[in-house]
Amino acid sequence: MTLTNKEKPIKKIFYKAVRFMLVADIVQSLQEMMLDYFISQHLGSDGLAAFGIAYPLITVIMALIACPVAGVQAICARDLSKKDIEKARVHLCTGLTWCFFIMLSFTLICWIFHYPLITALGAEGEYAHLRDASTQALLVSTLCGPFLGVLIILLTNLIFNENRKNAAFLGIFSIALQIIITGVTSSIMPTMAGIWGGYALSLAISDFLILLYLRISHKDPDSMFYHIRPMFQISGVKESLRTGLPEMLCWSYYILSAALRNSLVIHIGNKDALAAVTLSDGAEFGELVMTALFYAVLVTIGSAYGSRDREKYRTYISTVAKSVLKIAIGGGIIFMVTAWPILNLFIEAGESQEVFYIALKILIIYAFNFIFYLLTSMFSSLYETIGLLKYAHLNYLLEVMLYAFFMVALGYAIGVDGIWIAQPIAEILLLLFNLILVWKSCGHFPRSFADLGFDKEVLKIEEG
Repeated sequence: MTLTNKEKPIKKIFYKAVRFMLVADIVQSLQEMMLDYFISQHLGSDGLAAFGIAYPLITVIMALIACPVAGVQAICARDLSKKDIEKARVHLCTGLTWCFFIMLSFTLICWIFHYPLITALGAEGEYAHLRDASTQALLVSTLCGPFLGVLIILLTNLIFNENRKNAAFLGIFSIALQIIITGVTSSIMPTMAGIWGGYALSLAISDFLILLYLRISHKDPDSMFYHIRPMFQISGVKESLRTGLPEMLCWSYYILSAALRNSLVIHIGNKDALAAVTLSDGAEFGELVMTALFYAVLVTIGSAYGSRDREKYRTYISTVAKSVLKIAIGGGIIFMVTAWPILNLFIEAGESQEVFYIALKILIIYAFNFIFYLLTSMFSSLYETIGLLKYAHLNYLLEVMLYAFFMVALGYAIGVDGIWIAQPIAEILLLLFNLILVWKSCGHFPRSFADLGFDKEVLKIEEG
């Protein structure tokens, strides 16, 4: 069998996983795009800047949700592989219950301490007039957390453990419902509270309808979705949270970067630059492609790693690496070309020319950065696949440290543009670090990447 023939089934597995995860990520990304769209349409650049002030704390919602979501999905999949339906159901119910109350606790903390939190995020001085809108964004967005957590846990477990077509339909239905309800409420009450309130209401209705659907359609006790109800078992949630901790840590690195970036924009730039950052975050698709590829690499390489076939493992590594490189280059070019028309969906250049062109500049730089960002993310995914979590977290930590250093250095040296330029510089250096690490560890990449961890385990098995 030639190498080309060997690569065909591997590429099929990889691209199938990419398509599947990309659909799920697009559904999630559309939520942020929707909010940015309604905020820009009803509140303009002031609304986007106010959202940008509260944005670092709002992203904490996703970090907190990521932990139980990843943990519950992994543990339920493990239970189902052992044919233990009852245990999977218990883990699902306890995960849903504790996720709801963990997010409710975060909501309570934000409501109690909202004044010092918003002040610390920069709503003072020349940005003091944005305090009310930023406070509304923070307070009402935290109400979304409990309902969003329940929704994502239900949809991810339906996607991975039940009928994927039904799950995809429910996801699309949920997004459509969110757009309609948020659009109606924002038209009736064109304020930050009205926009976020509509979104919170749409999430609560989505949860209710999906749970109602499960109650009606899953009456078989052999289904893990049979009779879903609140459960408060401590053992189940401890296991879920422990399993999902690495996912939350990944999000924490992103939150640190976003918080530092927005803080620097507030101190070095102006309101238009802050509005442009918020707009570019909603219009930038690189993150969702990266997430899809991250999990596709985990699935594809993981299947080969589990087989303990050394040659098969190396062939998978080589094939996936070449596929990621093609997607990285092609995706970067596509993002550059589509930056202008995508921004026009949110705001016309004539309405706020300064915000538009700053956001356009950011998106073009991000598109260039996407090439290197995707490759460094591939390394992190590979490290996690072969059990080298210390390498993966070293990668995340170095990314934040390099990004922070160049943001501060270039930001104060050449102005606000240095903040955008810092990201590709950090990713290029991180990519070089990973290539050197692999070269030092196993000679060359990608053929002998397995020597980082796989070969030692195989030798142990052979010796045993």
